Amino acid sequence: MKLSRSAQHEPVRGLWCRVCETCYKSRPGYNDHTGLERDHTQEFAAIRRRTVDKAYLEVSRLEKRLSRLTQLLANPPPPENDQSTSSFLWSLAGSKNHIRALEQSVVTWEDDARVLHCPFCQQQFSQYSFRRHHCRICGRVVCGDPATNCSTEIGLNVDAPQKANGLEKSVGQVAVDVRMCKDCQHTIFSKSDFARQLSIRPPDQRAYENLIQFERGIRLLLPKFQKLLQALQDPDKPPTPTQLNDATKVRRRLMDAFTQYDVAARRIRDLPAESQTQDRLQKAIYAQATNFLHLHMLPLKSLPKLLQHATPHGKPQAKSSANPLAAIRNDQARPQGSRASSSSSAQVTALEAEEKELRERMIVLEEQKFFVEGMIADANKRRRFDEVASLAGNVEDLTREIDQLQGQIAGMDFAGAYTVGQEI
Repeated sequence: MKLSRSAQHEPVRGLWCRVCETCYKSRPGYNDHTGLERDHTQEFAAIRRRTVDKAYLEVSRLEKRLSRLTQLLANPPPPENDQSTSSFLWSLAGSKNHIRALEQSVVTWEDDARVLHCPFCQQQFSQYSFRRHHCRICGRVVCGDPATNCSTEIGLNVDAPQKANGLEKSVGQVAVDVRMCKDCQHTIFSKSDFARQLSIRPPDQRAYENLIQFERGIRLLLPKFQKLLQALQDPDKPPTPTQLNDATKVRRRLMDAFTQYDVAARRIRDLPAESQTQDRLQKAIYAQATNFLHLHMLPLKSLPKLLQHATPHGKPQAKSSANPLAAIRNDQARPQGSRASSSSSAQVTALEAEEKELRERMIVLEEQKFFVEGMIADANKRRRFDEVASLAGNVEDLTREIDQLQGQIAGMDFAGAYTVGQEI
């Protein structure tokens, strides 16, 4: 870089010298990426303002014409040649010539004979098959071909006030049809059409917002679920029944939320796409939702193991047991008379409660297995075989736990519980 005689950075009058990397990067202006700039915003705004003001004036001019025309058509004045005729005969469905005179009073119509072709589609006019029409706003001669929409009749609802005793009062709205060319339609209605399109949400946007709401609810529940898991995993403090119930409720809510989240993601994937870009977007959203399920739903399978009647360090308590069935099986010391009267019913009740709990855990595991199998099928379609291997291991673990629960349910001795009272 250029240095002065005192070895200082001098980019203008200095001499080229070899320096180390530290001095080169520490020179003033090394990380200055702004450079020389010239702000042309004011000039651009001044040029644009002239164009915008001209467009606003044109919109205001055409809107005034439309307002005047609709008021004349909704509440037409009586014709000058017959003032005695009642206003009812000369209403909106009155004389055609009178209506045409009112329309021509707003804007001067272009001469029909001077226009041979439509100014928009360039089709040649004829006397009968391809007729001429006048735009009621600008007065130009245009065609009325529905294939090109060079001019169309716009239906408007106009308030029609009537004067009674010198006061104006509204008598309701009157339907009025006004023929406009495509230029006048765009000039008058483009701004309102744009605002209306912004307020309308397409189906894919509504489905995505629904998906985001489910994801937000899941993210709010996950910290609470993780906190309950940590409390259940404490080896020095066995979980209380309240903690077990809370963990089960939160887990059930999470499973319901995951189910709704998966349904919302599949709904986005199955929406009809209008373009290839929209199709890729829907598939990308579904892939992200699948990754979210894979990341946050699979840890829920660890809760059924913790929902068992846990004891400190995994050892059974000697004096008391949290499981009522274990207390019956250990045959703790009781009076002979009370045990003979209540042993059978207590054991049956405990067996039924344990069977219900095992079946609920098995249903939850089967739901998880179904979701993971769906994720495996989706990963195979997208040829992500690294995810398939890990998901297949999760399916094997879930299958093993389901088989173990089925074995426990099949091995429950209800017959011995019913006959224990008779043996005593």
